[in-house]
Amino acid sequence: MLIGVRVLALQLFVILPGCGAPETVESGESARNEGPVTVERHLAAMGTWLELEIGGADRSVALAASEAAVLAIEGVESRLSTWRDDTELARLNAHPVGRSFVLTPALAGDLGRVRELVRETRGAFDPVVAPLVSAWGLRSGGRQPSDLELREALASSGFRHLHIAEGRAQRLKAGAALEEGGFGKGIGLDAAVRAALGRGASVGRIDLGGQVVLFGESPSASAFGLVHPEHRDEVVAEVTLSGGSLATSGNSERGISVDGERQSHILDPRTGLLVHDFGSLTVWAPDATRADALSTALYVMGPERALAFGEAEADCEVVCLIRKEGRIEIQATSGWSSRIRTVSPSASLLEHWRTR
Repeated sequence: MLIGVRVLALQLFVILPGCGAPETVESGESARNEGPVTVERHLAAMGTWLELEIGGADRSVALAASEAAVLAIEGVESRLSTWRDDTELARLNAHPVGRSFVLTPALAGDLGRVRELVRETRGAFDPVVAPLVSAWGLRSGGRQPSDLELREALASSGFRHLHIAEGRAQRLKAGAALEEGGFGKGIGLDAAVRAALGRGASVGRIDLGGQVVLFGESPSASAFGLVHPEHRDEVVAEVTLSGGSLATSGNSERGISVDGERQSHILDPRTGLLVHDFGSLTVWAPDATRADALSTALYVMGPERALAFGEAEADCEVVCLIRKEGRIEIQATSGWSSRIRTVSPSASLLEHWRTR
C-alpha cells in the first residue's frame, strides 16, 4: 500500500490508515538492493513539513528519485519565497517600478501559469496582493486597516500591475508585489514529481504542508480523511483517489485576530476584504499548481459558485465542508459522489444539484 497511517496536525485532510515513520524508511528488498523499494522521508521545506514516499525498481533508484524530489522543492523555494530577500521573486518585487527585470526560464514559466489561473478565475485568485497582506497584517497576527489604507492597498494590488513578455517582467505601480502563498507549494510539488519521475520513480506520494500529490504507474487507491473545520482530531468523511493532487483552504489553523475578533486569513483580491469563513474547501486537480491556486480561488468564491465552477470543469473536483447549526454539511461535485462517504454523526453528505 502506497500510503501509511499518519494524522498531520495542520492539514485539513488526513491519510488513512497507518503508523508513524522515522525520517527515512526503506521497504521492499532494500537489504539486497533487489526488487521494488519504497523510500519514506520526513523533513522540513517551505516553512512546513515535507513527507515523501517514493517507489523505484530498486533501492538506488528510489533513493535517487526521492533526493531529486527534495532538491526540486528546495529549488522552487529558493526561487519563489517572499519570506527572504535573496530569491528571484523577492528581487522582482523589489525591482524599481517601470524597469525591466530579466526572468529566468523557470520563473517566467511560473508567472505564465499564474497569469493563466488569474484569468481563468477572473481574479478570485490573484497573488499580486502584497499591499493588502500588509494592510491587514496577515503576516503579523492581524489588524484593522483604515478605509484609506484599504483603498490605497487595493489600488496597488492586482496582476494588471505586472507586465510579462519575452522573458522579462515589469512592475507598473509602486507597491505592487507578489505573494507566493497561493501557488508556491503547488509549483514545488509539480517540480518534485517531474524530478522523481525523471530519476526513475515508478510511483509516489508527496505531502507538502497538507497538500498531497499522488503519481506514477497505477498508484494504489488511497483514502483521505476530511477533517472537521474546527475540531482537528475529528474526521468527518473519507474520499478515495489514486492520482492527482488535493489542496485545502480554510481558517482552522491560520485565522487572524482583528479588533479582538477571529477572522479569516483569506483575502478576496477583487475587493480587498477578508472572505466569509464558512468552513473548509478541498480541490482535486490533475496537477498540484492548479489544485493549490483553485483551492484559494474557490474558497473566495464561496460554496455555491465553487461547486458550479467544479461542475463546469472536466479536470477539477470540489468538496465543501460547511458549518451549519453545530453540524457539518458536505457538498461535493458530482464527479466525487461515489468517492465520498461520511464517517461522523456530525456530518451529512448532500447531493449537489448539478450534474455534468
